[in-house]
Amino acid sequence: MRHLLCLLAVVLGCTSTGMSQDTLSAPLKPPPSPARPKRHRMGLWGELGSGPGYVRVACSDCTDVIGASGTTSYFRIGGVISKNVLIGFEVFSLLDNRFNFGSSDSNAVAETGTAAIVLLWYPGRTGLFFKGGVGAAFGQFAIPADTLGLAPADTSTGGGIGLTFGLGWDLPISRKFAITANAAAFVSALGDVVLPGRIVDDLIATNYQLSIGFVIR
Repeated sequence: MRHLLCLLAVVLGCTSTGMSQDTLSAPLKPPPSPARPKRHRMGLWGELGSGPGYVRVACSDCTDVIGASGTTSYFRIGGVISKNVLIGFEVFSLLDNRFNFGSSDSNAVAETGTAAIVLLWYPGRTGLFFKGGVGAAFGQFAIPADTLGLAPADTSTGGGIGLTFGLGWDLPISRKFAITANAAAFVSALGDVVLPGRIVDDLIATNYQLSIGFVIR
């Protein structure tokens, strides 16, 4: 009986030693890496937004740079190029009801805008993105024929090249919706604009925008 107990103790000791060696020699599994958050825009996406803006207008024969605030709106639609780059088509406009383009036309109504191809670049895993784009710019200026604004307005238009750049942040709400905050600038080279009694040469409008948009993805 004593010999049987000694043999059993030896067998148990060898078994535990072998298990300990196997445990020490087994490779340690690396901790699971945190799941990368999904991009806030995937596949075909669209965005609509609005916010306050400010426009500065300069021209080759203007003595002063004219500035006015207004309401901006924009619409984007696009797709995905890679994990960090999106492409889209953007239409932007700024409307001001009292543009103050000159000392005698304070009732002028002005609208400037850009239709551009834009790229959105997400440098990291967050919702931060940078935007850049180029396209066509347009401007429309409606000036009353009299100082009281009773006569029909005289409307002048201009067009040229538009550039845009800015940044923003996407905040997901659900799998299909997100809110985005934008800060952007739009430079519109509108060329010569014919106004009543004068021609404005080489008009350039620079728009600044802060906006909140809603993304459908």
